[in-house]
Amino acid sequence: MIALWPSLEALPNSHYAAELRKQPESARFAAPVEAEYRRSNLRESRALVRLTCTLALLLIGLQAGEEVLAGSHAVASLIVFPVILFSSAVLAWLAWSGGFERHYLPWAEVLVPLRNCLVCVQVIHVVAVGEIANLMLLPMLLIGPFYFLGLQYRTALATAVLSVASMVGAAVMFHLPPAMALRGGALLIVSAVTLGFAAWQVEKRSRRSFLETRIVAELAQQDVLTWAKNRRVFDEYLPQLWRQAASGARSLAILVIDVDHFKGYNDRYGHQAGDVALRQVALAIQRQVHRALDLVARYGGEEFAVILCDADCCSARFAAERMRRAVEELAIEHRESLSGAVLTISVGVAVVAPTAAGNACGALRLADEALYRAKAKGRNRVEVMDEGAHQVPGMGVFANEPFAPFRRARD
Repeated sequence: MIALWPSLEALPNSHYAAELRKQPESARFAAPVEAEYRRSNLRESRALVRLTCTLALLLIGLQAGEEVLAGSHAVASLIVFPVILFSSAVLAWLAWSGGFERHYLPWAEVLVPLRNCLVCVQVIHVVAVGEIANLMLLPMLLIGPFYFLGLQYRTALATAVLSVASMVGAAVMFHLPPAMALRGGALLIVSAVTLGFAAWQVEKRSRRSFLETRIVAELAQQDVLTWAKNRRVFDEYLPQLWRQAASGARSLAILVIDVDHFKGYNDRYGHQAGDVALRQVALAIQRQVHRALDLVARYGGEEFAVILCDADCCSARFAAERMRRAVEELAIEHRESLSGAVLTISVGVAVVAPTAAGNACGALRLADEALYRAKAKGRNRVEVMDEGAHQVPGMGVFANEPFAPFRRARD
């Protein structure tokens, strides 16, 4: 896996980057990331979990059938085997069910330790009556929880500890000879320690790989200069959010932002200074956007686009004004500007109520028209239009219009 540490600063709001910065070898992540990791790990293990649960059910079923045919009337078998068989059947059913990701782990975290403990008791019982070869089954009880049943490391380790405790208790209960008990206990403890250490190393690598994979995916969505989302993400996200808003009768605000007289800034201060200034502007805009469904993207050049979900005209204007002031308060000197002594932005805002009959292209065009007005009125200002403005000749239309290049006054 490639080294990601130099790129983490490009993801200041990434939960995955925060985990990698904080403690790369942490046993557990923060709650939202931990829940996602558990789901991801379980999805990847599903085929193995299904196979293991099915084989376990078959083997236990065969053993139960053998006990019945042998006419065993031992109290331990009569009590233990039905519970072992039932828990195995439940795990197998969950492994093959449609609710696997939601229900398997909560049940497995209870049933696997319970089944392991009961199997340990049953194994010690048959060893106590002379079937010593069954001691070799004890290490096998630990392999499944650590590697094949989709359990997290802590649950698997707890299962191993409970299995050892159950074996000790059963050895005392069934009066297992001390030498035999010592042999079985040593075998189980050595197996638990070896498997536990190996599984810990595997889980550490798995957790780090999980974080790095998601960070790579996030970096692929970032604009490399400004660290805002890139144009591709915006173009994919806007139609998707439009459909969601239309189905839920929710409003959207689209903001189109242009840095005023930016060509003059580059000509005066140089392109490297221009890159630094664009990054500062992008960060100032991003600091005003906090909600999960909202998006800030670099649309191209010195242009940015913002999507605000559930925003009316008043809240959209307020958010746009916050962005405009935040950029102005950066106090980046701009002696070539005709609208002030510092770098500023103009913002065009379109507030719409998406419908299935319309599309996002017209809303974006309307925001561009608002930006055109802001530029025409002197720049360093916010202009807001709602969807009623599309009825005015020359304004953006809302249906069946492809994305078109922005029409705007250029520096």
